[in-house]
Amino acid sequence: MEYKSGFVALVGRPNVGKSTLLNEVVGSKVAMVTQKPQTTRNGIRGILHTDRAELVLVDTPGMHRPRTRLGRTMVHTAQRAVSDVELVWQVVDLTRSPNEEDGWTAELARRTPAPIWLVANKQDAVSDWRTALAPYRALAAYQAVYPVSAKNGDGVPELVEAALARLPVGPQFFPDDMVTDQAEDFYVGEVVREHVMLETHQEVPYQVAVQVDEKIRRQPDLTYIRATLLVERDSQRGILIGERGRMLRTIGSEARTALEEYFGHRVFLDLWVKAAEDWTDRAEWLNRLGYREPKR
Repeated sequence: MEYKSGFVALVGRPNVGKSTLLNEVVGSKVAMVTQKPQTTRNGIRGILHTDRAELVLVDTPGMHRPRTRLGRTMVHTAQRAVSDVELVWQVVDLTRSPNEEDGWTAELARRTPAPIWLVANKQDAVSDWRTALAPYRALAAYQAVYPVSAKNGDGVPELVEAALARLPVGPQFFPDDMVTDQAEDFYVGEVVREHVMLETHQEVPYQVAVQVDEKIRRQPDLTYIRATLLVERDSQRGILIGERGRMLRTIGSEARTALEEYFGHRVFLDLWVKAAEDWTDRAEWLNRLGYREPKR
């Protein structure tokens, strides 16, 4: 049997479950997941290996109307992701009606030569998923429709099997034990940012970036990590630090536990908070943090 391989882009409006679906398919936590929209900022790849194929899923930021340079960069990341893939999955949330962001996503998907599949998520959370699905079907001429529950896995095996069957004959791009191509520092930063989003509210989570400044294996069973949490205003800095440093300690404690599970040994996580005015709209900061702006 010939070996197959290929790339699938996951696109959709914010908070429809793309990252949850990616993690479910890969069988490992590759992308951060919260209940807040615009959690994913970069294109994150998750890799599924079978004995006959390699399926590479590309998670993308949610399609939205951008208001800052960071927002435009996120939308550009999603647009770029569909330009060179074998398949596009437009993920939608059946518990909500279609809006203009779903329409933008459908239009984006229509512009790619790759087949477009409608992946209707949260089918377990509605009483009649067929009725909820009807207005989404009208958005584009989808080649296939798959109702799933990314949270509990319903319908996901069928979706994956169908995708594997559509892959072209090709080489293996990644080693068998590799489930993501994320750099380790990027993953560390995402874990910290995830816990910022889980612990804080209002506007703060959306205006935080994490920069890993230092990561050193100080002992065989201890890794030291120093990271800076970047915010836009001094008031946000105060919120992240909290009264007598309580909020920052909570974020650090939760993130450290997750990182120790990842590294398999103790982690000393040293977090600092810095205010850089309007960093989400400043090219020099976006470049420093690795966000790729679209060319004008």
